[in-house]
Amino acid sequence: MQELKMFGFPVVFDTTDDKLIPNADSVSFKAYSRKYSKGMFGLLADFSYTIEDEPYYDFYKAIGRDEERDTFTARALRYDSTVIMAGCAGDEFKKTSGHFHCEVPGKGMSYPEYYQVVKGTAVFVMQKVEDEHTDGRMNVTDCIIAEVKAGQAIVIPPNYGHCTVNVSDETMVFINLVADASTNDYDGVKRSVGMCCYIKRNEDGSYRVEKNNNYDFSCEPRIVTPIDNDALGIYQDKPVYTEYLNNPEKFDYLTSPENNVQDYFDVFKTK
Repeated sequence: MQELKMFGFPVVFDTTDDKLIPNADSVSFKAYSRKYSKGMFGLLADFSYTIEDEPYYDFYKAIGRDEERDTFTARALRYDSTVIMAGCAGDEFKKTSGHFHCEVPGKGMSYPEYYQVVKGTAVFVMQKVEDEHTDGRMNVTDCIIAEVKAGQAIVIPPNYGHCTVNVSDETMVFINLVADASTNDYDGVKRSVGMCCYIKRNEDGSYRVEKNNNYDFSCEPRIVTPIDNDALGIYQDKPVYTEYLNNPEKFDYLTSPENNVQDYFDVFKTK
């Protein structure tokens, strides 16, 4: 068992089955699901990968202390966790499916999302396209590749599709804070055989970025790392769960994103 203090409440990681276990009677989650490799078919770079029953990632919906749930629901937010297993499909690191968010009613932009890595190292692939609903090829106008280590956090900007990749040699765990009204649209990413870039493993264990030739590009991918941002409540090695409880109003941008447009990009520095 491994204690994961960055959750902000008692949770341990079971190394025998990659499961999260609440470590107090007051900690629970509302739903759990596991995605296997078969569910990733059509999203992978390697079409020859045919293993169907390899665990890929787990999702824990609305995890936290029961007595603190009302603090999140009062501001229409939800705190979740995802666990991505170590390994590759061919030479592509395991990842989540990838999606775009729905628009915030009346705002002309989609919901942002706060991510904090708890264990391991993640690469977040973020893409802005001209038209995510097109039946043809999507044209990428911006592509951000963010390398995020345990204790670090980022915010996915409005109107950016995104997925998370585990580039660790271990199971990777991260949390998200997101508007409960935010729904995910997977169709455009699936039509394009995944996100605009694949993250692949080199022989020495490092990663490389390869463009997905099912997209057109008006830009080059840029690799960045996160920095603290007070406006968005991003502080290295400080659990966002605790920061939210101390100052819930600071996170209103997750439901009203129009007031923080520049802040979403001030969390990155070029690697």
